[in-house]
Amino acid sequence: MKRLLLSSFLLSVAFFYFDASFAQESAPLGADRHGVKNVTCKECHGEKNEITAPDINQCSKCHAPDEIEKKTQGIKPQNPHVSPHYGNKLECTLCHLQHVAPENYCAQCHSFNFKVK
Repeated sequence: MKRLLLSSFLLSVAFFYFDASFAQESAPLGADRHGVKNVTCKECHGEKNEITAPDINQCSKCHAPDEIEKKTQGIKPQNPHVSPHYGNKLECTLCHLQHVAPENYCAQCHSFNFKVK
């Protein structure tokens, strides 16, 4: 009986320390999703890793901004891939951070509450 109580207590303590940030950290990052599709590091970072932070020109080699704009046109209240400030030319890595959790760049000033992947 004591073992059962002790096990239950330890399990409860373990669950107490895990929160939503754990789920966020364990979600696949952009680089992980690229890797699953056999996209190598050099395809984004160059043959000799000379591109530390890929820009929209590098991303556009595989992800055409016009196609992404069309694909996300139904998202409300605002298509996240069409900025009223930059059109569809906003740097991809402002939201899609690849090696760390993505963030909603627009939320710095706006409250669109997009879920960024």
